[in-house]
Amino acid sequence: MTIAILGGGLAGLSAAYYLKCEGGIKQNQSIKIIEADSTTGGWIQSWKDQNTNAIIELGPRTIRGGGKTANNTFSLIKDLGIEELVHNVGIEASARYIYANGGIHQLPMSAWKALFSVNQPFTKPWIYYVLRESFQSNKNNIKPVEVEENNDESAYDFFSRTFGQEFADYLVSPLLCGICGGNAKQISVKFMFNALYEAERKHGSVGLGLLKEKIISFLNREKVKNSEQLMKPPPSVYYLEGGLKRLIYALHIKNESQGVDINVNTQCTKLNFHKNGKGATILLSNGQQLECSHIISAIPAYKLATLLLDNPQHTILTQLLDSIPMVSIVTVNLTFDDPNVMGPYKGFGVLASPLEKLSLLGIIFNNYIYGHSDHVDLTVMMGGYAFEKHFVNNSKCLSEEELTDIAINHVKRVLNIQTIPKTCNTRILHNCIPQYTVGHYERVAKIQKYLTNKRLPMTLVGSSYAGVSINDVIYASMTAMRKLCKR
Repeated sequence: MTIAILGGGLAGLSAAYYLKCEGGIKQNQSIKIIEADSTTGGWIQSWKDQNTNAIIELGPRTIRGGGKTANNTFSLIKDLGIEELVHNVGIEASARYIYANGGIHQLPMSAWKALFSVNQPFTKPWIYYVLRESFQSNKNNIKPVEVEENNDESAYDFFSRTFGQEFADYLVSPLLCGICGGNAKQISVKFMFNALYEAERKHGSVGLGLLKEKIISFLNREKVKNSEQLMKPPPSVYYLEGGLKRLIYALHIKNESQGVDINVNTQCTKLNFHKNGKGATILLSNGQQLECSHIISAIPAYKLATLLLDNPQHTILTQLLDSIPMVSIVTVNLTFDDPNVMGPYKGFGVLASPLEKLSLLGIIFNNYIYGHSDHVDLTVMMGGYAFEKHFVNNSKCLSEEELTDIAINHVKRVLNIQTIPKTCNTRILHNCIPQYTVGHYERVAKIQKYLTNKRLPMTLVGSSYAGVSINDVIYASMTAMRKLCKR
């Protein structure tokens, strides 16, 4: 029988890889990846600009180091034999900026400056917000919660309540725009900032709770007898030479070498589970039917929901899957010949505060990330949760030419670059990023409970459920496949 993986993006390719690594395939089983597009990788697409030879990324361009999910990704990169492609981001890419109150402001780069200096657009040093949260928690007699509760709130409400509205407006809101194109007033704090949420829930204060957890972690740390057994940690932020598509290529080739059947230009149009829970039938766009012993869905939740529309007995599951919203993003890559056109701004990029009421999410300074010094390479990100508001008129999206003009005007306004760009490359990524709105944890738990109770032969992976970053997606596929292999 066949184990079918729906979707050949990073989640699907990782799932196939780990399924093979964990030894979860019996002799009479095979793995088949079904991908609707002409190539694998999903939103991870890289190509070279013919005019500047710069690598352009359609989706993410860097990977963060630090933590178990990051270590897992770096271990995968080593196992695939592409460690030599790893490069630290340029040394000048360390600064981050916020566009607020009509101006661009650099976020503090040291803890001392952040805590004890006034850094615009903030009107007070950050120590004020930290002390405010701690004293306010004690004043309000917020008590630790010993049992798990289903209480959740938006990230905006949480940070406004604890650290103050400026923290929510000038730090958290722009940050979520950059991470997932999301509205902080809708995004779940329990999911996106779980450590802070749990610190307050368990200890009554975010700041004091984090300090206690740090002390407990230090006291309970495991002593490694042989330091040579430790894996070399990944860089704090890095990219792959030639683009992140190189990771997709490596996974694709590795899977094929291990006997995984990868089918591109093939779409799943309908999914029916067998009544006995022993398998499922997939109807493909070429008219063929595929009998499966198990399905691993690596496609967005809303797409999976459409495949189940003809299954009235699973209406609850369809509704739950469809309740995970998605947003669309516009990316506009602009290059300039003059390397000095950026003026004083050097860093990773700038994020826009939603208070500015712009269609702009942020501008990424690619030339500093990749260490280019002979030209300027920017990626303007627009839309997100406000995509329809800014870019859709009478149910019709603006043209690429109109979107390019809007992006150029954002660059003029934010970075004061009046020069006409040498090259422009505009892409619209429809429904590309899931939104982890308030109650997301409980929503996903209900989906998993439904699959278990109904004994449906399906495992869910991908960014719709457990995180949007490269590290999150790979780690979720790994843990899901380990769990599947133990059944």
